Parts: sequence; structure tokens; C-alpha cells
Amino acid sequence: MAENIILCGYLGICSCYDCRNRHIPLWLLRLGVCAGTVYACVAALTGQAAWQTLLAGAAPGVVMLLYSRLSQGKLGAADGLMVIPAGLLQHWEICTAEVLAACFMTFLAAVGLLLTGKGTRDTRIPFAPFFLAALLILWITQDCRAGVGG
Repeated sequence: MAENIILCGYLGICSCYDCRNRHIPLWLLRLGVCAGTVYACVAALTGQAAWQTLLAGAAPGVVMLLYSRLSQGKLGAADGLMVIPAGLLQHWEICTAEVLAACFMTFLAAVGLLLTGKGTRDTRIPFAPFFLAALLILWITQDCRAGVGG
């Protein structure tokens, strides 16, 4: 639970920058990756998580970075760097679900902008707010399922 609270704060700050400037500062992204790495190392050294699990947690963000490179920037590298701390603080399965949910919500927003004529094919849509929303939705649904089942 503490991980999600930390991530919500971090993603909230990233979302503010992304919405306002369509840019997330590199210092903020580096801070997130460093903090996630420190958290993951402490978790592994104290036996709370296996090293393999932690490395797998970074995979969704690394895949996004690779796709950013392949798509010549259609997906920003900042998005991949922003996802890495989430993967390090959570399991890779949860982070992947959050990324997929955020991509789906971004797609719906893009369709809405196109249908209303407020956007074009080249309209840039910030990803951070959708990733934050996906994290919150999955967190709430996990807690609801745990409450019903537990």
C-alpha cells in the first residue's frame, strides 16, 4: 500500500508537468528511477523480494523505451522512464496491466478528440495522467476484491 501512495505522488507530479508542458523533466525521471532502484535493492537484500522479480519489474518500462526508439519518438522516452519506477515498486504483472489500461484510456481520448474535431493525427496526448488513473483504478479494484474475498 505504501508503494502505491508513493507512486501516486510521483505520478501526480509527472502528470502536472506532462499536462502543462508536454514534457517531464529529466531530473524528475532520474529521481524516480533511482528511488525505485534503491527500493528494489533494499527489498532484495532484506529478502522481501527475489532479484529476478525486481528485474522483471523494470521490463514494462524498458519495453516502452525500446518502442519509443523504434517509433521514432511517437511514444516518448519519458513515458518509459516514468514506468520503470512503477515496475520496480510493484510486480511486473501489475505494472503491465497498468500500462495496458493507460494505453487503452489514451486511445479512447484520442478517438474522442478526433471525433469532436479537437485533435488531429499529430495531436500530442500526455500519457502520465492516464498512467496515474490506471494505477488508481487497479489499486481500488484490487482492494475491493481483497475486501470481498478476504
